[in-house]
Amino acid sequence: MFTLTIPVSTDGLSAIKADLTRKLPDVKSSHRCEAIARGLGFRTYATALAAVQAGATSTAQVRGDLFVAYLAEHAFAVSPAAFYHAAAKVALRDVWERTPKLTMWGIGSGGPRRKEDGRWEDFRDMNARFKEARSELLGDGAVKPFLASLAFLGRVTPTKTIRKGTGSYWVKHIAENFACSYPEGEKLGPTYVANGVLIAAALQAGFKMKTYVDNLGYDELNVSFNMSKPCLEELDCEVRPDGARAQDRRHREAMKRNRHYPFGSATF
Repeated sequence: MFTLTIPVSTDGLSAIKADLTRKLPDVKSSHRCEAIARGLGFRTYATALAAVQAGATSTAQVRGDLFVAYLAEHAFAVSPAAFYHAAAKVALRDVWERTPKLTMWGIGSGGPRRKEDGRWEDFRDMNARFKEARSELLGDGAVKPFLASLAFLGRVTPTKTIRKGTGSYWVKHIAENFACSYPEGEKLGPTYVANGVLIAAALQAGFKMKTYVDNLGYDELNVSFNMSKPCLEELDCEVRPDGARAQDRRHREAMKRNRHYPFGSATF
């Protein structure tokens, strides 16, 4: 389960409306608007607009249960996932705008690559690849992994400083194997999580990151976080019981037992 808080603005409300118009075309427009307002904690859509325009609110917690409850009162049965997805896009765009080098795959898009004709990419080629990877982060394919990552990150203990051994590529592999659900119980994960989506979710959740550059001065895709490494290791063993870390832990524990009881079991 996750908690999703988004920045509230007129543009954000319009974006949620537009997305739900596409995903819930059978729901009347007025009912969609009022359900959005309820799901963001407002009494009416007019109240939401007035609060935003007056600067009385800046963020809102997204409540799928209130969204679907309002629509149910008007004979529309929908899944809360559509509302969470529309709101998550607002959160993703906010992180995207605050982190200009963030792409679907991490920070930047790496150094030059060979093209199909065997030549190396020039600046124009690399810039086009970067822009494409950046735009992917705002697409539908990033939304479910973003929410699943938020659910996973809710289990991670933050630290005061950014620690070694907390690389995003490792963390994303744990997150994409994490079994989780939407707040109302509908299944959400496990699901594939791209490195950049995990980074976006971590920033949304309030974690800090450290970026790196390679020997040639290009941004490295992976970052480190202010996350407890022991906590991540525990979660890795829990989420991936057959993974390398879990197997290594079982092996070390067996070695300790054998060292203390060299002639077999400690049970008499």
